[in-house]
Amino acid sequence: MLEQLSHILHSTSFISAEISLVLGIVAIIILIAFGKKNSTFRTAAWALGLLTFIAAFFLVATTPVASQSIFNDLFISDKTSIFGKELTLLASIGIMLHIKVMKHDLDGEYYVILLAIVIGLFFLLIANSFISVFVSLETVSICSYILVAMNGKTFNLEASIKYLIFGAASTAIMLFGISFLYAATGSLVFNSEAYLTHIPNNANWVVLTAFTMTLAGPLFKLSAAPFHIWAPDVYEATPTPLVSFLAIAPKIGAVFLIYKLLQAVPVDTTLVLGLIILLSIVIGNFAALSQKNAKRMMGYSGIAQAGFILIGLMAFQTSGFQASTFYLAVYLFMSIGAFLMLDMISEHTHSDLFEDMAGLSQKFMLLGLIGLIFMIALVGLPPTSGFTSKFLVFSSIYEQYSSTGKSIFMWVLAFGLLNTAVSIYYYLKVPYFMFLKKPADTLESKSIPPLQLIYLSILAFIVLGLFFAPQWVQGLI
Repeated sequence: MLEQLSHILHSTSFISAEISLVLGIVAIIILIAFGKKNSTFRTAAWALGLLTFIAAFFLVATTPVASQSIFNDLFISDKTSIFGKELTLLASIGIMLHIKVMKHDLDGEYYVILLAIVIGLFFLLIANSFISVFVSLETVSICSYILVAMNGKTFNLEASIKYLIFGAASTAIMLFGISFLYAATGSLVFNSEAYLTHIPNNANWVVLTAFTMTLAGPLFKLSAAPFHIWAPDVYEATPTPLVSFLAIAPKIGAVFLIYKLLQAVPVDTTLVLGLIILLSIVIGNFAALSQKNAKRMMGYSGIAQAGFILIGLMAFQTSGFQASTFYLAVYLFMSIGAFLMLDMISEHTHSDLFEDMAGLSQKFMLLGLIGLIFMIALVGLPPTSGFTSKFLVFSSIYEQYSSTGKSIFMWVLAFGLLNTAVSIYYYLKVPYFMFLKKPADTLESKSIPPLQLIYLSILAFIVLGLFFAPQWVQGLI
């Protein structure tokens, strides 16, 4: 009994960041219960949320990087999970700053949900058992459904219901896959020797089917095909800073979970991942071509970006995983910057349609130039870190093709390069309308607050800087 208590106390020291996030939720709930619902109250709730994220970041940064099993193998804290937590917190802090500079007057309940999602992602990142994976993933999912629906408008509720239905379906499929893996191994723990000893005794197609079904949960969070249908509606309906958060934070948890599953299950998943990648980049890119709404376009582009992120995992080697995590880190800044730019544009046009951006650069030249940087980065062109990230994932897949000779690697590489060219058309719609179209007479001429331009410029500097100094991120992976 004393030994078990000692183990629990020791394990608790590795989840100090999670505890700080829980305390942040409690503090904001108390503020909601006893505070007055005015602008000062909402600012205080925002400040509490931001301080909680910053405190959690410092706690994560000081966590020992040595691999440590905690809570009886339910979780494992290691260098990889710590880096995932840092990325998640950077995304969270970035979104909080977006909310502030754009003066989104959100109620305290929004920050409670954001904190709860981050807690779920933290436990997902350190999960070492399918039990902890399921609980963590559902925490993230349920809170995400609530976040989308909280606005209360019909469009938001409709998007949230779609999100819920597809999320429930993906969870059900994942649980079927987990049950098959459990039947084959007798264990729910990833690093159990049962996976190495028992899985080879089963037919390869059975294990591969079980693994593919298990991928449904993280693929839904990643918005990868065929679990992508919810994304465009959610992106269009949800307030821009919250969409920016949902576009990147769940992807971090999903990528790290898929990497753990690939390590745990000794089966050749090359063909399965290859098909998922091809579906994602083709569906995402070609569906984005016809979009007239910028946020909806970003929803489809997020599906394609999920495919590109998975390319490094398909290579399944150290360099491949590092390429995927570098891509995630770069995509974090590109995505936050792109959504901030769209939010700044909609503040003046009161619309997310491309046609309403016409001639905007004539009045806001700096906004147009910085926006061009983010769009070029999302395509993957130099001199932005978007080029570096795509170069790394393509290099990892080519290395695998060279060493194995499997044609699926070359197909993924070829389609990846082709779809990168296709994405130029829809990403450059934003600068095309801003620079080459005549402005509408009704366009508001009010100036852009300096704080917005400063924050947007910092994000653009990071996106450009990581092209010249990718080691800033690579040294942390």
